[in-house]
Amino acid sequence: MNFIENNSFHYDGIQKSFEKALYTYDHEAIIQLQASQYLIHSVVSISSYHQKVMDLGCGSGLVTSNLCNALCFDSLHLNDLSPLLLEKAYHRLGFFKPNALLFNFDKPWDCYETYDLIFSNMAFQWSFDIQALFDECFSHLTRAGLLAFSLPLKGTFFKLDPSQMIQFHSFDDIKNTLKAKGFKVIRAQKYLLEKEHKTQLNALRSIKRSGAHYVPYAISSKRLQRSKLLLPSTLTYTIGTFIAKRD
Repeated sequence: MNFIENNSFHYDGIQKSFEKALYTYDHEAIIQLQASQYLIHSVVSISSYHQKVMDLGCGSGLVTSNLCNALCFDSLHLNDLSPLLLEKAYHRLGFFKPNALLFNFDKPWDCYETYDLIFSNMAFQWSFDIQALFDECFSHLTRAGLLAFSLPLKGTFFKLDPSQMIQFHSFDDIKNTLKAKGFKVIRAQKYLLEKEHKTQLNALRSIKRSGAHYVPYAISSKRLQRSKLLLPSTLTYTIGTFIAKRD
């Protein structure tokens, strides 16, 4: 996604969308959990021990808890844009004694630590400048540190009206950008996940209950055709999983 002018307004929109899903996200995050399983398995297959770990865009901590149970580590840092979600994640992961860091990962980080593993599941699609985000990740990794993330790619929600969704990156764009930023791409995988709904209206409500319904330029609901809203719908997600190493 290209950088959008007046992006602070859009960050506020993203934050509010996820905060409204504070109590429904865990139930609706089926695709997010499936994507995290691929990502966590890939990380563990490379190394199950990482001294210092950061989860960017941790949300409610639902996926982070699975990551923590799969890894051995000495220090865990949690990050999110939303203070409400970050607080929920902090309490959920209290056993691991995490450090909670409230900042927007799309801007210069309010953090001077370096990490052996920077992890992020289904969050980087919200970046308005993913090249700058990769620069920040690179500068906050130790030598030979890993950046492991998943995100929906171009082709996601292809059955929806384009005005109802954000613009996604392509698989090759992400891979090439990582290389251009100095990363060695260890693993890169693309796969499809699907979630069926009785109607398109139910599908849109499911996206909303997971907090992922914000689009930079929203349209009026009056423009949606009611006849289409009542048809069966399958949400298709094209997911990319990437693990890159700082040389």
